[in-house]
Amino acid sequence: MTQQTGTCEDRRAIFELLGDLSTVDKFFGEYVSDDVRWTMVGRHPLAGHYPNKRQFLDGTLEQVRARSGGLSFDLKAMYGTAEQTIVIMEGVATANDGNAYDPFYVWVCRFADDKIVEVQAYVDSYVVTDLIHRVPSTREEPQTLTASQQAESRRTPVPGPLDSTAEH
Repeated sequence: MTQQTGTCEDRRAIFELLGDLSTVDKFFGEYVSDDVRWTMVGRHPLAGHYPNKRQFLDGTLEQVRARSGGLSFDLKAMYGTAEQTIVIMEGVATANDGNAYDPFYVWVCRFADDKIVEVQAYVDSYVVTDLIHRVPSTREEPQTLTASQQAESRRTPVPGPLDSTAEH
């Protein structure tokens, strides 16, 4: 594993890219590993384990974009170290039906080689479920986890980035 340099505050500029619709894709393109392991915790339509960036984006962000004008994130707080950074954010979007889509997010991120390689993400399940069920998608839906796969993933404990027993 490569030695991480800097502090959690040094990560601020990276996460601030999420604050503007025009730089959200830059965040995911430049600072998230292609083989990131991303877990969306909860019991909502986007919950589950995503073994890589493409599956995560197709199964989550693209689902929201298909129901809104895009999603950006208002950074509220950051904690941790350069290797393990916790960010608290509020989603900023307007759904295609004109209503706000503004769930809270907490991402527990593990970095390696200055890229995010693992995330345990928590989101306001009610707001996500409401959007997915209330607003029809404007695009052909990519394949996402089936309901049984989602249910199984919630029954299987997955060590988070801050779990010292996790294999990285």
